[in-house]
Amino acid sequence: MDNDVFRSFTTVPGVYAAQVDARGVLVRASQQLYRRLGCQPDDLHGRYLHDVVQRDGLRGETIIVMVAPDQQRTQRPDAIKYRKILTKMDSRILEGVAAGVPTAKLAGMVELSRGGVEYHVTNLLRKLRAPNRTSLVSKAYAEGILAAGTWPPKVVPDFVK
Repeated sequence: MDNDVFRSFTTVPGVYAAQVDARGVLVRASQQLYRRLGCQPDDLHGRYLHDVVQRDGLRGETIIVMVAPDQQRTQRPDAIKYRKILTKMDSRILEGVAAGVPTAKLAGMVELSRGGVEYHVTNLLRKLRAPNRTSLVSKAYAEGILAAGTWPPKVVPDFVK
Protein backbone atom coordinates (compact mmCIF):
# COMPACT_ATOMS: atom_id res chain seq x y z
CA MET A 1 0.00 0.00 0.00
CA ASP A 2 1.25 3.48 -0.84
CA ASN A 3 2.83 5.05 2.26
CA ASP A 4 1.73 8.56 1.22
CA VAL A 5 -1.91 7.48 1.07
CA PHE A 6 -1.63 5.77 4.45
CA ARG A 7 0.07 8.82 6.00
CA SER A 8 -2.56 11.21 4.61
CA PHE A 9 -5.23 9.52 6.76
CA THR A 10 -3.12 9.81 9.89
CA THR A 11 -2.83 13.61 9.87
CA VAL A 12 -6.42 14.23 10.95
CA PRO A 13 -6.78 14.50 14.75
CA GLY A 14 -8.99 11.80 16.25
CA VAL A 15 -8.87 9.62 13.14
CA TYR A 16 -6.97 6.35 13.27
CA ALA A 17 -5.78 4.36 10.27
CA ALA A 18 -5.26 0.63 10.03
CA GLN A 19 -4.30 -1.69 7.20
CA VAL A 20 -5.63 -5.24 7.24
CA ASP A 21 -5.19 -8.26 5.00
CA ALA A 22 -8.08 -9.98 3.22
CA ARG A 23 -8.97 -11.89 6.42
CA GLY A 24 -9.20 -8.71 8.52
CA VAL A 25 -5.89 -9.31 10.32
CA LEU A 26 -4.00 -6.14 11.24
CA VAL A 27 -0.93 -5.60 9.05
CA ARG A 28 -0.04 -2.13 10.31
CA ALA A 29 -1.65 0.87 11.95
CA SER A 30 -1.01 4.56 12.48
CA GLN A 31 1.12 5.71 15.39
CA GLN A 32 -1.97 7.51 16.75
CA LEU A 33 -3.79 4.18 17.02
CA TYR A 34 -0.88 2.56 18.84
CA ARG A 35 -0.70 5.52 21.23
CA ARG A 36 -4.48 5.53 21.78
CA LEU A 37 -4.33 1.86 22.77
CA GLY A 38 -1.14 2.30 24.78
CA CYS A 39 0.72 -0.45 22.97
CA GLN A 40 3.50 -1.19 20.52
CA PRO A 41 3.08 -2.43 16.93
CA ASP A 42 4.09 -5.97 17.91
CA ASP A 43 1.21 -6.06 20.41
CA LEU A 44 -1.39 -5.67 17.63
CA HIS A 45 0.27 -7.21 14.59
CA GLY A 46 -1.49 -10.45 13.64
CA ARG A 47 -4.69 -9.71 15.61
CA TYR A 48 -8.08 -9.32 13.95
CA LEU A 49 -9.04 -5.64 13.73
CA HIS A 50 -12.55 -6.52 14.91
CA ASP A 51 -11.10 -7.95 18.12
CA VAL A 52 -8.95 -4.86 18.67
CA VAL A 53 -11.96 -2.56 18.25
CA GLN A 54 -14.29 -4.63 20.44
CA ARG A 55 -11.91 -5.58 23.24
CA ASP A 56 -9.61 -2.59 23.42
CA GLY A 57 -12.20 0.17 23.75
CA LEU A 58 -12.35 1.86 20.35
CA ARG A 59 -16.11 1.94 20.04
CA GLY A 60 -17.51 5.12 18.53
CA GLU A 61 -14.17 6.37 17.21
CA THR A 62 -13.21 6.88 13.58
CA ILE A 63 -10.95 4.26 12.07
CA ILE A 64 -10.03 4.32 8.39
CA VAL A 65 -9.44 0.73 7.29
CA MET A 66 -7.47 -0.13 4.15
CA VAL A 67 -7.37 -3.68 2.86
CA ALA A 68 -4.08 -4.93 1.44
CA PRO A 69 -4.56 -6.85 -1.82
CA ASP A 70 -4.18 -10.60 -1.58
CA GLN A 71 -1.06 -11.19 -3.70
CA GLN A 72 -1.57 -14.94 -3.83
CA ARG A 73 -5.09 -14.63 -5.21
CA THR A 74 -4.17 -12.13 -7.93
CA GLN A 75 -1.30 -14.34 -9.16
CA ARG A 76 -3.24 -17.62 -9.39
CA PRO A 77 -2.90 -18.87 -12.99
CA ASP A 78 -6.09 -20.97 -12.83
CA ALA A 79 -8.28 -18.03 -11.77
CA ILE A 80 -9.63 -17.45 -15.29
CA LYS A 81 -11.37 -20.83 -15.62
CA TYR A 82 -13.34 -20.26 -12.39
CA ARG A 83 -14.64 -16.83 -13.31
CA LYS A 84 -17.99 -17.74 -14.89
CA ILE A 85 -19.83 -18.47 -11.66
CA LEU A 86 -23.12 -16.60 -12.12
CA THR A 87 -26.19 -17.22 -14.22
CA LYS A 88 -27.86 -14.26 -15.91
CA MET A 89 -30.56 -14.31 -13.23
CA ASP A 90 -27.94 -14.44 -10.45
CA SER A 91 -26.25 -11.39 -11.92
CA ARG A 92 -29.51 -9.41 -12.12
CA ILE A 93 -30.34 -10.29 -8.52
CA LEU A 94 -26.83 -9.46 -7.29
CA GLU A 95 -27.07 -6.06 -8.99
CA GLY A 96 -30.42 -5.47 -7.28
CA VAL A 97 -29.12 -6.51 -3.87
CA ALA A 98 -26.06 -4.27 -4.33
CA ALA A 99 -28.34 -1.36 -5.21
CA GLY A 100 -30.38 -1.93 -2.05
CA VAL A 101 -33.59 -2.87 -3.84
CA PRO A 102 -36.10 -4.52 -1.44
CA THR A 103 -36.94 -8.18 -2.13
CA ALA A 104 -40.55 -7.52 -3.17
CA LYS A 105 -39.57 -4.81 -5.67
CA LEU A 106 -36.66 -6.92 -6.98
CA ALA A 107 -39.07 -9.83 -7.50
CA GLY A 108 -41.20 -7.64 -9.74
CA MET A 109 -38.17 -6.38 -11.65
CA VAL A 110 -36.86 -9.88 -12.49
CA GLU A 111 -40.32 -11.46 -12.80
CA LEU A 112 -39.91 -13.99 -9.98
CA SER A 113 -41.76 -14.56 -6.73
CA ARG A 114 -40.27 -13.26 -3.50
CA GLY A 115 -39.35 -16.85 -2.68
CA GLY A 116 -37.59 -17.15 -6.03
CA VAL A 117 -35.52 -14.07 -5.28
CA GLU A 118 -34.66 -15.42 -1.83
CA TYR A 119 -33.66 -18.73 -3.43
CA HIS A 120 -31.21 -16.95 -5.74
CA VAL A 121 -29.89 -14.76 -2.91
CA THR A 122 -29.26 -17.90 -0.82
CA ASN A 123 -27.37 -19.47 -3.74
CA LEU A 124 -25.29 -16.30 -4.14
CA LEU A 125 -24.48 -16.31 -0.43
CA ARG A 126 -23.31 -19.91 -0.78
CA LYS A 127 -21.30 -19.32 -3.97
CA LEU A 128 -19.43 -16.36 -2.50
CA ARG A 129 -19.29 -17.84 1.01
CA ALA A 130 -20.92 -14.79 2.54
CA PRO A 131 -22.98 -14.85 5.77
CA ASN A 132 -25.37 -12.03 4.84
CA ARG A 133 -26.34 -9.62 2.05
CA THR A 134 -23.95 -6.90 3.17
CA SER A 135 -21.02 -9.31 3.09
CA LEU A 136 -22.24 -10.65 -0.25
CA VAL A 137 -22.02 -7.22 -1.87
CA SER A 138 -18.69 -6.50 -0.20
CA LYS A 139 -17.19 -9.80 -1.39
CA ALA A 140 -18.60 -9.29 -4.89
CA TYR A 141 -16.77 -5.94 -5.12
CA ALA A 142 -13.61 -7.41 -3.56
CA GLU A 143 -13.58 -10.31 -6.05
CA GLY A 144 -14.17 -7.94 -8.97
CA ILE A 145 -17.57 -9.45 -9.76
CA LEU A 146 -19.25 -6.05 -9.40
CA ALA A 147 -17.60 -3.28 -11.39
CA ALA A 148 -16.12 -0.59 -9.16
CA GLY A 149 -17.17 3.01 -9.68
CA THR A 150 -20.48 2.37 -11.43
CA TRP A 151 -24.03 3.17 -10.39
CA PRO A 152 -26.30 1.34 -10.50
CA PRO A 153 -24.06 -1.63 -9.66
CA LYS A 154 -23.17 -3.83 -12.64
CA VAL A 155 -21.82 -7.37 -12.73
CA VAL A 156 -18.71 -7.72 -14.90
CA PRO A 157 -19.76 -9.86 -17.91
CA ASP A 158 -16.73 -12.18 -17.52
CA PHE A 159 -18.43 -13.70 -14.44
CA VAL A 160 -21.71 -14.59 -16.18
CA LYS A 161 -22.22 -17.99 -17.84
